[in-house]
Amino acid sequence: MSMTTDEIRSCYLNFFVERGAKLCPSDSLVPANDPTLLFTGAGMNQFKDYFLGIGKMDFRRATSCQKCIRTGDIMNVGVTPSHHTLFEMLGNFSFGDYFKTEAIEWAWEFLTGTMKIPEARLQVSVHENDDEAFGIWKNKMGLPESKISRLGDHDNFWPADAPKLGPNGPCGPCSEIFFDRGEQFGCGAADCGITCDCRRHVEIWNLVFTQFDRQSDGSLPPLPQCNIDTGMGLERMASCMQGTVTNMDIDIFQPLTAKIAEMAETSYGKEKAADVLIRRIADHARAVTFCIGDGVVPANSHRGYVLKRLLRRAVLDGRNLGIRGAFLSQMVPVVGKVMNKPYPEILERAESIAEIVASEEDKFLSTLEKGLTLIDMATENTKKAGKAELDGRTAFELYDTYGFPYELAEEVVEKNGLTIDREGFDTAMAEAKEKARAGAKMKGDVFAKGPVTEVKKRTGGTEFLGYDNDSVDAKVIAIISGDSLVGKAGAGTEVTIVLDKTSFYGESGGQVGDTGSIVGPGNLVIEIDDTQKIDGIHFHVGRIESGEISEGMAVSTQIDTARRLDIRRNHTVTHLLHKALHEVLGPKAEQKGSYVSPERMRFDFQHGQKVTDDECRRIEEIVNKAILADFPVVTEVMDVENAKKKGAMALFGEKYGASVRVVQVGDGYSTELCGGTHIHRTAPIGSFRILSEESVSSGVRRIEGVTGIAAYRTASDEGKILATLANELKVPAVELAERIKAILEDAKNARKELNAIKAEAVSASLSEITPVEIGEAKVVAQKLDGVLGKDLAAASDTIAKKLGDNGVTVLVGTDGDKVGLVIKVGKALAPAKLKAGDMVKELAPMVGGGGGGRPEMAQAGGKNPAGIDDLLKAVPELIQKALS
Repeated sequence: MSMTTDEIRSCYLNFFVERGAKLCPSDSLVPANDPTLLFTGAGMNQFKDYFLGIGKMDFRRATSCQKCIRTGDIMNVGVTPSHHTLFEMLGNFSFGDYFKTEAIEWAWEFLTGTMKIPEARLQVSVHENDDEAFGIWKNKMGLPESKISRLGDHDNFWPADAPKLGPNGPCGPCSEIFFDRGEQFGCGAADCGITCDCRRHVEIWNLVFTQFDRQSDGSLPPLPQCNIDTGMGLERMASCMQGTVTNMDIDIFQPLTAKIAEMAETSYGKEKAADVLIRRIADHARAVTFCIGDGVVPANSHRGYVLKRLLRRAVLDGRNLGIRGAFLSQMVPVVGKVMNKPYPEILERAESIAEIVASEEDKFLSTLEKGLTLIDMATENTKKAGKAELDGRTAFELYDTYGFPYELAEEVVEKNGLTIDREGFDTAMAEAKEKARAGAKMKGDVFAKGPVTEVKKRTGGTEFLGYDNDSVDAKVIAIISGDSLVGKAGAGTEVTIVLDKTSFYGESGGQVGDTGSIVGPGNLVIEIDDTQKIDGIHFHVGRIESGEISEGMAVSTQIDTARRLDIRRNHTVTHLLHKALHEVLGPKAEQKGSYVSPERMRFDFQHGQKVTDDECRRIEEIVNKAILADFPVVTEVMDVENAKKKGAMALFGEKYGASVRVVQVGDGYSTELCGGTHIHRTAPIGSFRILSEESVSSGVRRIEGVTGIAAYRTASDEGKILATLANELKVPAVELAERIKAILEDAKNARKELNAIKAEAVSASLSEITPVEIGEAKVVAQKLDGVLGKDLAAASDTIAKKLGDNGVTVLVGTDGDKVGLVIKVGKALAPAKLKAGDMVKELAPMVGGGGGGRPEMAQAGGKNPAGIDDLLKAVPELIQKALS
């Protein structure tokens, strides 16, 4: 009965293709046009409109293996046998076609026939009120009633508890199929069954019968069409077929756990606690790899934050296993090889993905060291306040902001004789999890309703004719005013217009939407300010200047051609820039995003370090040479396979349909998949200038640039600046660099001379300082005008050496409104009797500042020079109090 994970996936998909289903590739982990989801969490997500019966439907049966991410139960990953963050969901779907009978028949046929699972090892459940499903299982499939459990809304309705609790929208009863793993996995109870928590009986397939449309009053009227939505967890199914104890013991996880154990210099299966960490790292390594593969990069919000947390948890687990230094990037090629058959793009881009992982990993390891410093400070403050317990929320903030684990924080504070308020930590954790869960799940209605949904019922999409036409004749399909569809609208009204065809490009692929006008009979003029595209439908946003528009009216579109020309220049130059980046920085400088407007363009790409000024000049020169070469720019629509053979570059994480648009510059100079508008030859771009180069996130850089007249104006403005400087400095423009260099050198020498004079003055004043004895301490508390930074620290060192081991040096420096404070305590006093760090915390607020440091040395900055006298007066009392 044993089968590999790849074999199970192939068997399932082939089974339903043979029964008329359209084989659909996995959607991206980043849901398109769905603001209700952070990540794709189910196979049905990409078919939402099909389930609602809106938009263009090319098929009524589908099957897919969808990569999914769910983080709601992240704390259970590695602990339980079946929890994952990244997993694959096998599914077969019907959109108003087959229903319960076929869904149940085929599920049973696949499991007992194709998979050859003995019927004795299978049981099913149905909703307590679903007599139809119960009858099919009993009468048609021949299952005895003892093998069919009737369960309530929580267990056998989708979404769970929807009849009573919502959300509104499509819903229905479901039937689940369970696999009996055997007595060795059970609790031994005589009544052990599918509702038992012992994990002997594993749910392997959920058949959802979507037949109701829940309303706000709780009623469940039938849907116009009944649908089938099924889900089978591939990893769980593989575990059942391969007889493993956990999902993470199956064939596609074994190379991952083995690699982790090797790096940790241990063996998987040797120790229970270590095995949990190994499994969790394996899971998170997959999730991190696939997230980045679909275009997510580490960030401080939304998907990027989830990715960052997953990566950091894995790094911390590695640390707890004894792995020192960065290691997670080494898991990327292992994941790529294991998942190569269904997802070859991961292995193809393994090097690029690993580079992003390594960059974020290194950043976190340095952040972790900062966390250690902060936990030390928090511990010190707790003790100083006379408390024996560190605030739980403080511990959570360290965990949440710096990834500092609770266990490590507990270890640090215990060494200082303290404990952590675990209840406070858990409360803060629960609040954060609830916030994250609220952002990740579907909100309100299961499927968003409103004018866009209604428009989708009227049209399957807008025919875009704008590649070759600036103006087209069209028919009005829908008019939106405010949040409602209206039949007509008059002058002065803000409207969004949907047409059957258009010359307006809808914002997508980083290119902004077109502007222009829509005109019609009766002196109708609508000024269009923006064009958006949602699921293939173009929404023209504007204001009616004159006349009246109504549904079904014949109108004409006219784009702003001058604006479009600037956009085309900037879009084509992004392709030339991409090519130049590969030439200068290497093939790993892959596009991560772009923005194309008439004014400028920006291009985000993968690169782990700053692009040097010399590299920017080389990149700019390569682009301008391509412009001067006057390469032809040719577009062609073809299938994906032919596009790949042609060498077309696809974007990281983008999902493409069966047919794609290929944009080729020159004879193979640049070939990319792109749906944007482009110039016909490169020469009309004019020229290209880089305006800036900067970092936008971990491992991702951004170049902003201009073309055409904007590039000319940039050069002209720079020329004026050079001419002004040359005139002021009385040298030819070509000699400016040398002249400015000489001026800077003179200024540097002058500063050195000034510092030397200042140092002599400070030294003279220090020689006259006499320490005051306070108990056993020799104390100098002094104000030094015009001395800050390194000079203040140097002065502090000089006095500290003079005072010796019993010395206490408190120097306050000023420079305008800036105040610097340096405190040094001799080793005979610190840390047992006096701590510089404690003194800084007491004194710094007096000059409007704050700081910290070690028992022997601490420093702070401030911005209130008026408080210096009070600070100096407070020093003797503070020392006296500490020593007594």
